[in-house]
Amino acid sequence: MSNKKLNTELNGIAPSLHTPFNNDKSIDYNSLKRLLDHTIETKCSGMLIGAVAGETSNLSFNEKIELMDFVLSYVESRIPVIIGCSASNQKERIKFAKAAKSKGAKWFLVQSPEGISGKKLVESFNEISSFGPKNLMIQDLSWHDNGLSDNDILSLYSKVDHFKALKIEVVNSGPKYSRIKKITNNTLHLSGGWAVSGLIEAINRGVHSFIPSTMEIIFNDIYNLTINRKFDEARALFNSIIPIISFTHQHIDISIKFSKMLRVKEGIFDTNVCRGEIFDFDEYQLKEVNILLERIISIQDKYKN
Repeated sequence: MSNKKLNTELNGIAPSLHTPFNNDKSIDYNSLKRLLDHTIETKCSGMLIGAVAGETSNLSFNEKIELMDFVLSYVESRIPVIIGCSASNQKERIKFAKAAKSKGAKWFLVQSPEGISGKKLVESFNEISSFGPKNLMIQDLSWHDNGLSDNDILSLYSKVDHFKALKIEVVNSGPKYSRIKKITNNTLHLSGGWAVSGLIEAINRGVHSFIPSTMEIIFNDIYNLTINRKFDEARALFNSIIPIISFTHQHIDISIKFSKMLRVKEGIFDTNVCRGEIFDFDEYQLKEVNILLERIISIQDKYKN
């Protein structure tokens, strides 16, 4: 661990991208091009594909590989691309990691497998990382508790050479960011998805990057205002989007549906089509959604450079 240095290339806002679909639910690559251009043009520090926001569980293996290939070829290293390689079993995780490496990816993300810890966890990630790109981001995800133990994280960091970043999405994540930053001497890159709901607090704790799924213009401005110590401006802007965060954080399906409706309104996606069992909004939800979408567009228009 003592030889590791903090990797800062992802510092900032690196959104998790949604997968656009045509009306027949095939992948809409024209809309995807516009999304990739938008992510780069809004000066994001990177992007994540093949994660929950991208409805990856509803994509076939071949679709995931095609998506990976398309994104990496189109982006051409203009900004870092993190390839989601999580799967329900080790064999699948290794297949995705191999594919990511063969396509030239520099970063890959794998969710920590459930039910293993200690030596077995280290062995699992050493095996995965031996097949993948040179930079591994581990996703510490738990919907109901504090996720990986601090000892397991420290052990992974000490014994898995390619482990360079940790995406923390657990219950009461704030104090965990601070603990992990301390025990790794601030040499492990820390990021978060849920952290956008406490963005200013997380920046003040020293979290390095944030992985929302939309509103890049707004989140970038909050991030930059905060690190430049313009706290009143940052707080005012953050407060303006609290109703949006409150609505979208009710459930992941609500977040995905809402985000795709926003992408249509922004002119980035042609449809808000989702795969799987994601439900439609009823008339009361739609009324609230339309108010919130108008709010986002108004704020983004104000803060566009």
